[in-house]
Amino acid sequence: MRLDPRITPALLFIGSLLVLQMVYFFAARQAHYQQAGTLALALEKRIALDLPWLRLPNDVMNNVADEESVRQYLSKLNELSLLKGYSIRVLALQGISASQSKPEFDGIIQQHKLQIPGQTLTLQLGVQHFPLAKAFSIFPLLAALLFTLLISSSRRETTDEQLEPGESPSEPALPRLIVNLQERTLSNSVDNRQIQLSNKPFCFYVALLEYCLQHENAALNHNKNIPEELLELANRYFYRLIELGHTIRKRPDFSSNLDKMLSEIRAALDDVFRDCPEFKAAFYPPKAQGEGSRSKLHNYALEQLQAETLEIIGK
Repeated sequence: MRLDPRITPALLFIGSLLVLQMVYFFAARQAHYQQAGTLALALEKRIALDLPWLRLPNDVMNNVADEESVRQYLSKLNELSLLKGYSIRVLALQGISASQSKPEFDGIIQQHKLQIPGQTLTLQLGVQHFPLAKAFSIFPLLAALLFTLLISSSRRETTDEQLEPGESPSEPALPRLIVNLQERTLSNSVDNRQIQLSNKPFCFYVALLEYCLQHENAALNHNKNIPEELLELANRYFYRLIELGHTIRKRPDFSSNLDKMLSEIRAALDDVFRDCPEFKAAFYPPKAQGEGSRSKLHNYALEQLQAETLEIIGK
């Protein structure tokens, strides 16, 4: 079954629910009136069996009707019908109404004839209209949900099978590091794991990210002073945290304890990318490798960082 790709699952669900609800309505309505027909036949048979004990008017035999006893009999039939939840009522038999007040019946009135030896009796039955409350059910809803799930699943499988041999699905989006200044957190776009970092390393790391994006092939070595531009960025982000209400402390000295700050940053990133470590390299300040490398060769700049893999919220 092929459907227009513009038909969303929501539209498919609504359309199928309307169709199934209409089918259910007409089926339930038909069953209602079929049951009424069956009950009418059953009432005719019951009354025919009870006729010898009923004092009905009979012109041939010159019998006078006992209207009160006939009315009580018809009332008992209606009470039984009401108790069992049937939709049919006896309104009158041979001109004798089931109720002395004769209330107007809101439904379909049917006239029936009962043939007995030497006499034809008239029986008036009332069939209640199909109640609106019975027109709705949970079953069309469940069927519409199941139908939508099956069609949506089938359409996805068909789309995958129809890909040409040389055709491949669109490339997945690059994993991103999300820096939230409002929450003072780091998180990733792969599994949304979120970690909070203390003020000093957080501000320095955000500044480091922006500095490395602005300076391609930046050289940041332990044996050299931290560039003034990087320190200014760190101070600017610290004042931004003050504006956001995260701290009222004195501005820290970002030029001191560089190794400690980088260690805290790496520990936080290890936690952020704990379940997907293969994505953290672009955001991870490299560690020094080998003896003496820290003072001469080590560069903690983020050389693999790309602008499209970084999102800063609340900047």
